[in-house]
Amino acid sequence: MGRRKSQKIVKTGPKNVTTGMCPLCQTIGRIFIIGHVGEERAKCPACNQEFDL
Repeated sequence: MGRRKSQKIVKTGPKNVTTGMCPLCQTIGRIFIIGHVGEERAKCPACNQEFDL
């Protein structure tokens, strides 16, 4: 019997999240990108405000 190799779990987060700084509350962390391609806006989860990229 051969050795059974376990599959490595690759954890991927949501695709619409990036890391950056909120210009409104100056928090560095996750920024959610919302909107359609070409007219994206960003939302800060710390201050719950939307702003242009």
